[in-house]
Amino acid sequence: MNSEFSNDHGYFYYFYPMSQPFPYYYRAYGLHIASQIRVTGFEPALADEPDVVIRVGEVPENLENAINQTRFYQSNAHEFLLTTAKVGNLYIANGKEIVVQSAVNPSDNNLSAYIVGMAFGAIMHQRRLLPLHASTVIYKDKCLMFAGRSGAGKSTIAAALISAGAKLVADDVSVVEFTSEKPAIRPAFPTLKIWADSLQHVGIEATGLTPVQNEELKYYLPIVNYSNQPAAIHQVFILLPQNKPGIEIKRLTGVDKFQALKKYTYLFRGIPHTGLEQNHFVLVNQLAQKVPVHLLMRPVGEIITSEMLNAINDQLLISHPESE
Repeated sequence: MNSEFSNDHGYFYYFYPMSQPFPYYYRAYGLHIASQIRVTGFEPALADEPDVVIRVGEVPENLENAINQTRFYQSNAHEFLLTTAKVGNLYIANGKEIVVQSAVNPSDNNLSAYIVGMAFGAIMHQRRLLPLHASTVIYKDKCLMFAGRSGAGKSTIAAALISAGAKLVADDVSVVEFTSEKPAIRPAFPTLKIWADSLQHVGIEATGLTPVQNEELKYYLPIVNYSNQPAAIHQVFILLPQNKPGIEIKRLTGVDKFQALKKYTYLFRGIPHTGLEQNHFVLVNQLAQKVPVHLLMRPVGEIITSEMLNAINDQLLISHPESE
């Protein structure tokens, strides 16, 4: 049986015997993961002592020490509670555990999407890392990160660069670590989450691919050319659709640079007014000081990857003090 108790700060910790069955093991973001649930998209791995466990169980209806609270989630520095009508409730604690009280079949693709996305976003914040809403590739021996809102074209430009010889590091959520002299992206898993029209744009058929969520025309695309080592960031591009023709790149400096990185922090809404917010400020400031950041503006509508690749290639020829 699982047991739990409240520590002096009121936060709940869960302890479980390692004899408890975990039929699935994965590796993602530099972490060993043991799971009672099959997680679509993650890379299978050999059984190992887990850094994070995913298990099925009851979750609290409310957090006793909630600081941020909406209809769909509650959070504090150590816990994140997600409530969804689509898949059920997920409780994420101490950067080590995800408890799923599911309203659907545990193998449902919708549930995997929430685990891979919001649940692991909360895990990364609780571990004092910096998750950005971005896709990252190594292209021409340079680690390039493409940040932006949903639908901005992150996975599409990553797929185009991979077709041109790049290696995938992370898709949709890129986790920045600061263990070396330069900020680096932790390898996520060798899969792109990509829309059907973007697949068509890069000449790939959706037939046989697993949908990310059951009712969406978005799919998991396995990637062979994948880097499983942390990659020091060379440049960051913020993808920004705009109502004007042509591709334009603009370098950001000063507070604009900081604000852009803050804006595209993944799951930022869960950390205000907690100890995590101060940590986030420090990490974003470090990243802004050490890595060049550019707006990559494109026309609204179809993503013209050939023109974007030309602009990126031109930009890589320019020297920046931060990346030297």
